[in-house]
Amino acid sequence: MASRSLIGLDIGSRFIKAVELTESRGGLALTGWARAEVSEPQALPDILSGIVSRSGWKGKRVATSVSGRNVIVRYISAKRAPDAELAANLKYEVGKYLPFEPEMGYLDWERLEEPGGAIAEAPGGQGGEVRILLAAARRDAVDEHVALLERAGLKPSIVDVDAFALGNAFELRAMASPSMAEKTAALLDVGALKTSLTIMKPFSSYFFTREIYVAGNDFTGEIGRALGTDADSAEQAKRLQIDRVDEMKLAVATLLEDLCHEVRLSFDYFESQYERPVEGIWLSGGASTTPGLAEAFQTAFGKAPSKWDPTEGLPLVGEVNSSDLKGAAAQAAIAVGLASRVRED
Repeated sequence: MASRSLIGLDIGSRFIKAVELTESRGGLALTGWARAEVSEPQALPDILSGIVSRSGWKGKRVATSVSGRNVIVRYISAKRAPDAELAANLKYEVGKYLPFEPEMGYLDWERLEEPGGAIAEAPGGQGGEVRILLAAARRDAVDEHVALLERAGLKPSIVDVDAFALGNAFELRAMASPSMAEKTAALLDVGALKTSLTIMKPFSSYFFTREIYVAGNDFTGEIGRALGTDADSAEQAKRLQIDRVDEMKLAVATLLEDLCHEVRLSFDYFESQYERPVEGIWLSGGASTTPGLAEAFQTAFGKAPSKWDPTEGLPLVGEVNSSDLKGAAAQAAIAVGLASRVRED
């Protein structure tokens, strides 16, 4: 088996994270890692080009993702039918699920199935319906994203959604630690602009995603006001947590209550639809270490959230800066999940 590589590129509003995974006869290995802070949006093309020129990656094929209000994910019910018939029916039905005209977006769908190929029944269905995952993204947003990568000399081959990539990273991690696959998990990736929520039972069709617009920049703003500092100083205080930690916890308490409330609503919806409880909460993302965040979830849900390293169990090959990678593990989940699509080639 010849080796093949794929770069998972997660372009956030504050950091760019890139992971290269290479699959060969010996299995999957992490062969590249890069991270760069985005000082301002206008600098993004130059920062990305600089990462590419310094990377030493084995290839230039990229899996990337889009998110935010330009992306729509829906879980819908459809009459059980062969794929060709489902595709034809969805062509006429999809418009009612989208906030834009279908021709203005890229659309994809997948029939949700249980392991072994058993088709998952729609919740509350009468036996003749199946669940369909429908994903759509505005065409102009995707085209702009792809053009940015191409200008940097990369070859975009997959455009995914952040929440799906998060789930793929967790399943990859669960392959090395099977106990992680035993319970229904809520994955919260807390970034700068949004919190991506994925609820899933690994390797099954139980799956739900949502984006919540309470996240790191909001926390930083409240911390800055409480400490009387500018945004950059507040961000550093939030990351380092050297002193005035109690003041920071108090400053973000109301926002954390709002975040927990939105997560609770999602849990309630998932549990009512699938008649199974959320059994564990797993945190990732650069803002997941915000002072008071873990304690807020412990209080709200009666269970301590767990942190996880999406790169654990992956051999590091080549000139990978292992100390930087481990130090930024919380930020790497979506990039790892994107790169894990190399297994589908």
